[in-house]
Order: sequence, then C-alpha cells, then structure tokens
Amino acid sequence: MKRRIKRVAVVYGIVAAMLLAYYVFVRLTGVGIPCIVRRVTGFSCPGCGNSRALIALLHLDFLGAVKYNLLIFPELLFVGYVLITVTARYIKTGVYSMTFQHEGVLWLFLVLLVVWTVVRNIYGI
Repeated sequence: MKRRIKRVAVVYGIVAAMLLAYYVFVRLTGVGIPCIVRRVTGFSCPGCGNSRALIALLHLDFLGAVKYNLLIFPELLFVGYVLITVTARYIKTGVYSMTFQHEGVLWLFLVLLVVWTVVRNIYGI
C-alpha cells in the first residue's frame, strides 16, 4: 500500500509540474494550446476556453472563468470526482480502473458535453 501511495504521489507531482510549466509558458508568451477541432471545423469544442478559464480561476476570477467556458465548474467537479475515487480504489486494491458507477457518471457527463457543444455553437457562446 505504501508503494502505491508513493507511485500516486510521483505521478501527481509530475502532472502538477507539467501544469505549472504550461501556466508559466502561457503567462510569459501568451501562447496556449490551439483547439484542433476549431481550426479544422470552425466550431468550438466542449473544452474551448478551458486553459483561459483555469488561469482565470488561479487569479480567483470566477466570473471570467465562466465567461471563457460555462462548464468549467462541472468539468472540474467531474475530474475531481474521478481522480479521487479512482485513486482511492487504486491505493486500496491495486486496481486502476473505473467501476460501473464511474462509467454511469462518465456517460452522463458525455451527454452534457454533447448538449453543451451543440448549444454553444448554435448561440455563439
């Protein structure tokens, strides 16, 4: 169990370092990761604006975050839920996979993302 906790800490530490490096890069250069979906189709994907929304959240600009992507808070709740539950399961059992409950939440969230994508492109949000 201690070995699994150490692995999780290392992986999360690497991810946090990569996110910090991306944040610093964006702040220094003003260049972020472009949306391939938008470049190819001209339509916004469900994640368009997430980088700017997360940076706004780091500055405690909650309204700005919502303006960049209306679903930023549900997305963060979903990612947090999955990370916490899957990580806890891995630490306890050594199994790194989603349960039936996780899959149900995932399908519900995917439906929400599809609806959001259609709405944001029809109304130009």
